[in-house]
Amino acid sequence: MRPFARLSVVTLSVLLAPLATAPAFAAAAVASEATSWSSRTESYLGAARDRTLEAVNARGIALPKDFLAWIDGDAIVRTTVYGCRADALPVLLKLRSLEIDLGEDAVRRDYTQLALAFAIQDSYAKRGDQGTPWNDADGAQNPEALPDVSPRAPISLEIPGDPRERVDTKDASRALDRDDHIVNFLEDHPEIEEEIEVKELPPLEYDERGIAKPQRAAVAVKKKIKRPLRAADVIASRALQQEFNAYMSAHGHPEVTIDCGERAVFWGSTAAISDKSLRDRIAEAHELFHDAYRAKGRMPAARDRAPTAAESMAWFIRNDRWAFSDKDRAAREWPRFPLNAPWPVLLMLAADDQPLREREDIWLKFRDNGEFRTYGEYIGDIAQQFDMQSARRVAPIAFSYGSIQMMWKDGGVCGTMGNIGARTHRIVGQPASTAGQPGHCAIVFMEYDAKTKEFRCKGGQYATGGDEVTTVHAGWNYDDKGGRKPMLFHQSVAWGVNEGLAGFVESLAMVRAFNAMPADERARECASFVKAALAENAFALAAVTTALDNAPDAKSALAIADACADKLAKSTDEKKHALYRAGVRDLAHARIEQLPAPATPEENAQLLEALERQGCVNGALLARCWRGVGGDDEFVKRCKGEIDAYLASADRGKDKRAAQKFAAEINGWAKTVARPAKKRWAEQLLASFEGKETITVRGKEQVDPAVEALRKIAGVKAPAKK
Repeated sequence: MRPFARLSVVTLSVLLAPLATAPAFAAAAVASEATSWSSRTESYLGAARDRTLEAVNARGIALPKDFLAWIDGDAIVRTTVYGCRADALPVLLKLRSLEIDLGEDAVRRDYTQLALAFAIQDSYAKRGDQGTPWNDADGAQNPEALPDVSPRAPISLEIPGDPRERVDTKDASRALDRDDHIVNFLEDHPEIEEEIEVKELPPLEYDERGIAKPQRAAVAVKKKIKRPLRAADVIASRALQQEFNAYMSAHGHPEVTIDCGERAVFWGSTAAISDKSLRDRIAEAHELFHDAYRAKGRMPAARDRAPTAAESMAWFIRNDRWAFSDKDRAAREWPRFPLNAPWPVLLMLAADDQPLREREDIWLKFRDNGEFRTYGEYIGDIAQQFDMQSARRVAPIAFSYGSIQMMWKDGGVCGTMGNIGARTHRIVGQPASTAGQPGHCAIVFMEYDAKTKEFRCKGGQYATGGDEVTTVHAGWNYDDKGGRKPMLFHQSVAWGVNEGLAGFVESLAMVRAFNAMPADERARECASFVKAALAENAFALAAVTTALDNAPDAKSALAIADACADKLAKSTDEKKHALYRAGVRDLAHARIEQLPAPATPEENAQLLEALERQGCVNGALLARCWRGVGGDDEFVKRCKGEIDAYLASADRGKDKRAAQKFAAEINGWAKTVARPAKKRWAEQLLASFEGKETITVRGKEQVDPAVEALRKIAGVKAPAKK
């Protein structure tokens, strides 16, 4: 096991070019590089502005001079609009479109950062207000999809009402159809009795003077109630199914029959259905009832449309301005997140596409009653079968599948809980997202500490590990690749704006300037580029990944890793930012793994020396170097040596995460072993753990993750517990 070490710049005769050591010369060189990249970025921004305005004029679009002057007059707004997307046109037009819909004060004064977040997010999603792609299949821009900047009245925020149009299923003026009869069977059926559990206050008690004693807390009591029949009741009861079949036959539909067994699925069931034939019959019954409910206005015909960016922003602003009393503000911890926060930490919020009616229902519960419900009913294995999960509780409801309201009704497992949590956080104005962990779905959200005035990206509902095994589902929309990224990427955004929004945004624009250079220049200057970007902001991760993508060889990638480590050692906290520091190193080593291996044993040894100095934990890369130095014999020798050092470590067992990291390194080694030899290789390494298979973490003995990894590779079952 190699602890993460501060990566210093060390001269390697073959892999690294000699570096000047005179302090004055080095300082001057750094200053010169920074000036050079600052000039390049400013030149890029000017050219991007000119290019964008030319595109505006070519389309015959008129933008107010004062709007353009406002952008030019604010360095952060200007850099964001013209320097944070490869194509600035959609960003510029979306910002103007928001201004038309919401007014100048909202965009230019009160909620500028929120408006920038919506403009950036909308352009990244490459969609118009109704989801139309910016570009067609050939990559050419679709002019009809660009944001509408035509003159119009500001929007008036309207929350859609219940879309269901209740059909009279007994209308004598028309012939009744199948779905009429299905609904009539359910609604005309005698009410059924059910036992429910409710919370009730116990009766008041009085003392000898006749004065009421303090009211005791509410207690759970069971009550029997009568309620209308639901489709779920029929699916759960063989007797009701037979009654339903007879009813449908008597009303001209003998072909409509269901056979779902006796309580195979019912309101409280949690077991999955293994019988495929039974599952198919239950699924068909669910579709039958679901279609009837929708056709006759007992459920919405479809989910409400997603709001436009302007509607969504207007909704958040309205809520942000709600006049809570001081008492209610404290009880609700309001505001949950400042909507004037820097735009990079608001992108998760701007990406929310939940229909307004769904949001409003939950917002009103929060606003009026303080309800902040971020979890639902955990229902077990049946949640892995969406059709069975839906069938067990199909009933009239005002919301469609996909809504939080339906999730509350039907329940689920971690994915459902993560969605309820993340969506509810966003509804109350806090950026949040679901996140993946091994075998689990969690959530992450942005937080703001009003005392320290700092932001952070924090995880919740973790189960199978910490930040190091968490991948955020929200797109990391700070470059043109985006996609899902590990937690450290999103944490770097919060830390980046804490260090300084201007520098963070400048580093994003520097990426654009760098990408505009010819490929050979990018390859030559990737190391100097990343140094300049890190000088603007130590958390310029978009610049780091871009530089690594353009690193042409291991020498360049090592230089980038050293430059990052040197900066991070000076600008970050060793404990607080440990994951970030290690993550940047690992990205560099992942890039080296992608590049061609050194040709000679000597070059492999020199690369290995540099990797070990940098604390490399990339098992596959290390294995490649070991073989490059001395073939398979050296590889096996090194593997055993690493295990011996791990077993001898005084820290073994103190932190399970360290053991998990070593297990991951072992899995990396295994990737380089051919399948015929892999089993024998893993068995050899397992022998080193004989008598030392377990570790004790916080007083609890458990199998070492490294042993679990090797057993899995070798196909060896764990011995039975005594």
